[in-house]
Amino acid sequence: MMQREQTSTGNNGFSQKAFYPARDFDTVDEKDWAIIDILRRNSRTSNSDIGRELNVSEGTVRKRIQKLLEEGAIKKFTVVLRNEGIEGIILIRTEPKKAKELYDFFTRKFDEIFEFSGRFDLAIKVNCKSLDELNRIVDDLRGMDGVRNTDTLIRLH
Repeated sequence: MMQREQTSTGNNGFSQKAFYPARDFDTVDEKDWAIIDILRRNSRTSNSDIGRELNVSEGTVRKRIQKLLEEGAIKKFTVVLRNEGIEGIILIRTEPKKAKELYDFFTRKFDEIFEFSGRFDLAIKVNCKSLDELNRIVDDLRGMDGVRNTDTLIRLH
């Protein structure tokens, strides 16, 4: 996949490079990518603050964000919670005929689902209060029709 590189200065003053997939967003220009970069760092940044940083008006920022939402370039704004428990990634191998059904089900139950081609078909990122809770989730997944097997990765730091 082709990628485009964008350099910005983060809140810590260091230069940061962000790599974005080259997409067929015909109407997304460099100013839009700059807005997206700011929102990725902090989605609560006000349109006025974005405008000041990019040297454009608040109205310009508001219109561009609305356009990005309408065109689907921005899907949603979200919150990332502080992780105080166990963070894991559950890799799932599915029956081929059940893969889409399972993916659709998981998208309604979990925030981060990834689809793969290879040894595993799906991955689910989970944050749990305890190892027991993570084990219960894995056991529930293993008991589902269409799940062949799972492997679980646990983040140590």
